[in-house]
Amino acid sequence: MARRAVPAPAVRVRSSAAPSTIGVIDLGSNTARCVVFETSRARTVRAVFETKEAPRLGLDTRSDGALAPAAVARGLSAMRKFSRTLRVLGVPRTIGVATSAVRDAPNGPAFVRRVATATGVSLRILSGAEEARYAYLGVAGWSELGDDLVCDLGGGSLQLIAIRHRVADGSVSLPLGSLRLSRRFLDHDPPKRRELDRLRAHVRRTVRDAVEALGGRADRLFGVGGTVRALARASIELRGFPVRRVHGYRLYGHDLEALDELLGPMPAAKRRSVPGIGGDRADVVLAGLVVLEELMRAVGTDATVVSGAGIREGIALEAIGASLPAAAEELVERSVTAAAEALSFRRDHGRTVAEAALALFDLLRPQHGWGRSERLALRAAGGMHDAGIAVDLWNHAQHSSYLLQNYPVAGLDPREVVLAAMAAYLHEGGEPPSDWKRRYLPVLVPADLEVAVQLGAILQLAELVGGARPRFRLRRGGRTLSVGFSAGSGSAPSSRWLEKARKPMERVFDLEVVPRER
Repeated sequence: MARRAVPAPAVRVRSSAAPSTIGVIDLGSNTARCVVFETSRARTVRAVFETKEAPRLGLDTRSDGALAPAAVARGLSAMRKFSRTLRVLGVPRTIGVATSAVRDAPNGPAFVRRVATATGVSLRILSGAEEARYAYLGVAGWSELGDDLVCDLGGGSLQLIAIRHRVADGSVSLPLGSLRLSRRFLDHDPPKRRELDRLRAHVRRTVRDAVEALGGRADRLFGVGGTVRALARASIELRGFPVRRVHGYRLYGHDLEALDELLGPMPAAKRRSVPGIGGDRADVVLAGLVVLEELMRAVGTDATVVSGAGIREGIALEAIGASLPAAAEELVERSVTAAAEALSFRRDHGRTVAEAALALFDLLRPQHGWGRSERLALRAAGGMHDAGIAVDLWNHAQHSSYLLQNYPVAGLDPREVVLAAMAAYLHEGGEPPSDWKRRYLPVLVPADLEVAVQLGAILQLAELVGGARPRFRLRRGGRTLSVGFSAGSGSAPSSRWLEKARKPMERVFDLEVVPRER
């Protein structure tokens, strides 16, 4: 086992104004990826271009771990393609890193020099601790962390990062990558049961000791890496999950058991055709599945929260000076601000509407049992309720709903994404589509459809009066909602606001709406 790293402090990096785009090349043991990120003044990153190759640097290494000549040739070919692509795209800055296979190889530094000579790209060989740190930053840029464990499962190694009070508190790097384990333990295609049993026993011992060294159990397990995402995509297809993005998806133990039963008897050639798996992971995905199952068992959790962001996002976020970790509310605000910058909708209007909506939410909250999760969804919906105007003014509520489901808004889990999208859809009035309950059943509980209608009604009133700095108050035993406006707000609502506000408040909350005198 690798030595436990020194606890990492919270990251507070400051830099000059972020460039419009930044490129990140991640050369792993199995695959290599080149991603172009669009950056924002809110210190967020969003992938706008991605391409990948499968040079398999970790394949057929020599007995001393040296990269094979054929692997070096494949790696150089991939890097030349990436370099040409970035030049064509005009990306002003590129950061390149190499991980386990190059790190462990005696000829790794020589390979890096050849890459620089051939392409002009300077690759930095990451240590296990550095790789773990970037995985942590990537997850922290998209999810609020607590006392959790992050696992980054690559082709050559597995990084485990313990999180305490949102901050990285130590890591280990283990030789448990999917490609490495497949080469060592799985000699047949499909693997024999005895091979899988030997693999599982080895992984179980190694992972158990590592988790204990990092403090034992965690509240949640976050999964990073291509194999984890491939398993999530396959599970999403099998379950017919309505939120198609992998970020925030929960891979349960029974999902992995179903995938094991499906994929285990298949030869690799057939696994390639399984939606979500793909050709570059078909022959290594079973080893990765075993690692994830044993890790969940060691942590004592029934699910892995899949992160769509990992070391590439972490590298880009550090480069532009993002302040991490952050609370979910801050992550939502940054994402909405970045969306307004990219899509050119009015952020100031969204902010005032969200503030009014949250004030009304807080007033009604005790009566309805809403919690922080519903408040986060409303915050996102308020900020982006008019984002759809970037597509079409006349149907903008529907387009805003679509954007909330598909634009990368950090800080939200899949349920919160759907609630926010529903609230935005309803903020212009009208009834929920008849298929919502069936379409979103795997994400929502039955009561959530009513919650979405309630959030939509709150948003509808907030848009009517938000610019006038409203003050809400409940009267007559909570049966009347009085609405007053701050003196000097400078933006009085339309004279018809009361008429428009009464119907949704009466229908959804059984509340009478009355104006309050100054």
